[in-house]
Amino acid sequence: MRPPRTRPLDYTERATAELRRNPSLSAPEECARACREGEPPRICYYHFTLEHYTVLGAACQVCTPNATNAIWSECQCVLADGVERGILTANRMIPGPSIQVCQGDKVVVDVENNIQGSEVTIHWHGVWQRGSQYYDGVPYVTQCPIQQGNTFRYQWVAGNEGTHFWHAHTGMQKIDGLYGSIVIRQPPSKDPNSNLYDYDLTTHVMLISDWFHEFAEERFPGRLAVNTGQAPESVLINGKGQFRDPNTGFMTNTPLEVFTITPGRRYRFRLINSYGSVCPSQITVEGHTLTLIATDGVAVQPVQVNTIISFSGERYDFVINADQPIGAYWIQLRSLGECGIPRAQQLAILRYARGPYQPSTAPPTYDFGLPQGVVLNPLDAICNRRREDAICVSQLKNAAHIDKGLLQQRPDVKIFLPFRFLFYRPEEVFQPQTYNRFLVAPTGDHVISLVDEISFTFPPAPPLSQINDIPPEQFCNGDNRPADCGANCMCTHMVDIPYNAVVEVVLVDEVQQPNLSHPFHLHGYAFNVIGIGRSPDRNVKKINLKHALDLDKRGLLHREFNLPPGKDTIAVPNNGYVIFRFRADNPGYWLFHCHFLFHILIGMNLVLHVGTQGDLPPIPPNFPTCGDHLPPITPPLSLNVLDAFH
Repeated sequence: MRPPRTRPLDYTERATAELRRNPSLSAPEECARACREGEPPRICYYHFTLEHYTVLGAACQVCTPNATNAIWSECQCVLADGVERGILTANRMIPGPSIQVCQGDKVVVDVENNIQGSEVTIHWHGVWQRGSQYYDGVPYVTQCPIQQGNTFRYQWVAGNEGTHFWHAHTGMQKIDGLYGSIVIRQPPSKDPNSNLYDYDLTTHVMLISDWFHEFAEERFPGRLAVNTGQAPESVLINGKGQFRDPNTGFMTNTPLEVFTITPGRRYRFRLINSYGSVCPSQITVEGHTLTLIATDGVAVQPVQVNTIISFSGERYDFVINADQPIGAYWIQLRSLGECGIPRAQQLAILRYARGPYQPSTAPPTYDFGLPQGVVLNPLDAICNRRREDAICVSQLKNAAHIDKGLLQQRPDVKIFLPFRFLFYRPEEVFQPQTYNRFLVAPTGDHVISLVDEISFTFPPAPPLSQINDIPPEQFCNGDNRPADCGANCMCTHMVDIPYNAVVEVVLVDEVQQPNLSHPFHLHGYAFNVIGIGRSPDRNVKKINLKHALDLDKRGLLHREFNLPPGKDTIAVPNNGYVIFRFRADNPGYWLFHCHFLFHILIGMNLVLHVGTQGDLPPIPPNFPTCGDHLPPITPPLSLNVLDAFH
């Protein structure tokens, strides 16, 4: 008996119906176009169906996917690194659908949550959400989470150009597969580096991600004996890769990602770091120089490097010139830091058209990798002088417009934010009738995160739309701590910032753990990085807030005001500091947090509240609400009343 014939669906039944019902909407493939000056903006419609799914499921008996950074997929088989496991997907793809639009387009995404027993939100990482603050996608800050069986419509204008990405912002769902790329292009006449490349293809996105062989929640709060710590077993490039079992040596034979180029042409590539664990990544392309032209969506004056080190949430755009002999070349992705223990790495291939499909050289290994050459974003954070072997992020020069007010000597607001771990003794965390949250570190220590001595907890409702439903005592900051707050002070850490103020933030790493640099991401903004480094005082082995304040008072926290680069995610070097500035001209409640998912869960966050409620756009009609339900406790009904019900 033949199986029943099924007609192919472009995306999903509901997406197709919405596009037919509303002729003003453009389908995703129509929006992924060359952007021209003067062209009217489009309304680009997407439908994401989120669900539990499986690597190497029965769909792989039907077809084999060959798409690269796909807008939509004709094949529902997910191969990943060839190890079977349960996952979460959007439209049965990993990565999920790529959003590729032109600057000024309106993006509409209906997110349908079919993940059984789970709530979800989607954050549009790097998109500033000016005028669309309610769609930033942070649970209990900008919206209530989308409950199972519900659909939530996100709507925002693609206002700031560049390479961004979307990901779940609830729990650890991002690591399990809920992420995808966002590319907002602009006309070549508006790109200061457009003369450096010939092609900017939809397929030339390198979306890198760490990958567990089990659901990430299995690693939280953490184990003491088996699969300890939070280091992933593997990493993926555009959802593809191979895995070598460290115990048996067996290698899966799943396909590697392949990027095709034509000899003599120059190509723009977009690197997106979607890691969720603590590991920095290092990417090198065999035989090719990388000309860096943008970071986190902001253009920089071009510099040439051979290796890019990136952290979770960062993006780097670079140009590859196809000027080498026709052939195939290795792309090596190595995970560093804690991921050096399992030797987590992945390979892809840069292939010249009409050339061989496989490189002629042996595959690079973790311990015998491709030559690093000049490194962008070195881990040693020696950034106070020029070097032949490395370029720090703070040494990049901005190629975009800079608000001159940011370069004034004194900012309007200066915020020092030291962060660290609080270490529990077992007898402290496991007292009867107490339920303090914790993370079991790879060392077996039980810790929580503190920013300015506060461990962040989410409020019961989003202050953006329900500020009057939240008791004022829910909020705190370093100058306003609850009277009964102990060493593990837990509350909704919020710092009020006047609208349009020039703000300087100084992040100070008091964690001081070797090989651990924390990347912090600011929602709603790009900022200008004016300083990265460690203490110049050689007699001080460990930096802390007191020492940082003293250095600042003595003028020894180095600041660079000559065209500082724009970013929205920056890694604070271990035992070091970062200084950045921004103008607070986008009102709202903006999450600022370490981008390691496990650190978010234990409180390494705060909210920057810019402006007042009067500065915000109106709350969207019928916007969902949520909160605690604690009605008065009433006395039990009498037996006579109960009998009346029968």
